[in-house]
Amino acid sequence: MESQTLHWNHPNIKGPELLELLRTSVPQSLGGTLPVTATVLTLGLYVKGIPPADWADLAGQISRVHPSRVLIINPVVDSAQAPTHVDAELSATITYRRPHEPPILFSECVQMNLQGGLANHWIDLVQSLIKSDLPAYLLWLGVPPLPGFRWDLLSTGFSHLVIDTEQTGLTPWKTVMQDSRRLGLMIDDLYWQRLGLWRAHWANLTDFSEALAVISGPEKISITWPSSKSTGWRMLLGWLIDRLGWQIVDVDPDYISLITEFGQAIPVEIHQGPDPAVSFIRGALSLSSEEIGNRLQTHLATPSEILYEVIDPCNLADPVTDVVKLLNRGHDQLYDEALASLILNERL
Repeated sequence: MESQTLHWNHPNIKGPELLELLRTSVPQSLGGTLPVTATVLTLGLYVKGIPPADWADLAGQISRVHPSRVLIINPVVDSAQAPTHVDAELSATITYRRPHEPPILFSECVQMNLQGGLANHWIDLVQSLIKSDLPAYLLWLGVPPLPGFRWDLLSTGFSHLVIDTEQTGLTPWKTVMQDSRRLGLMIDDLYWQRLGLWRAHWANLTDFSEALAVISGPEKISITWPSSKSTGWRMLLGWLIDRLGWQIVDVDPDYISLITEFGQAIPVEIHQGPDPAVSFIRGALSLSSEEIGNRLQTHLATPSEILYEVIDPCNLADPVTDVVKLLNRGHDQLYDEALASLILNERL
């Protein structure tokens, strides 16, 4: 099928004008013909305060897999005293079918630079652009929200919030994580998705009886992780706690005490280091996993020999691939359970 992408540039307009332009621009360009809409979701990209990029291209790559109305939300930094207005760029990809059949509106992109009052109070405008009958995801790529952000308002339009705690850490999101169920807002973390390699890697290792015994019943765990990405080890440890039925006894910044369902204590030591690594120790056996460069490798060893080695390629951070995988998979309930097991524990 033949397709084309239409573009419109609308500087210095008001919010209601933008909504009207989004409603009328495509039919007017098609000579009054109303297209069949193929979009399956609304995807917001919040990009405040990060280096300029070709967001429309990123939106187009995602929409080729998941036809979307993409809303690129850019509150302009230090513009609160400017007159309130929107500098908007609109585009729409139209696919043409057989003659005498209406064209298909495959995807839309609305890129908004928000000035003046809209730089701080943008939720109402964005809500009006969300397609109400479809899922709505907000991918928060930019500067994290300040305390007191109105998640209650945001959740009336967006059904999913997508964050990346590998880049931002956990602190900006803890309030909305604790309130998400009450708000009806599902939260997904792209860092959790990338850590799926670790979880699958360990799950595959349990095919070996020795590895299963060490992972499920360690006498000690040692974790080394970059301090700026500490959410990573917390999510992995929370996943283990949930899956294996362990309980938390005590939590300190560099030490966690766990206990198994059989009453066995598991001390967990936390260290800072440049490369993520986790070691499980049981008697003379140690199972050590380390992420180095572009690979995750594990050794099961005794003090005198390596019993076996497993190596897997790492998942490199890529916004398009990460988002497409998330949309393909949907919300992961194991993520909620890992959060509840450790990260949302008030003692941490």
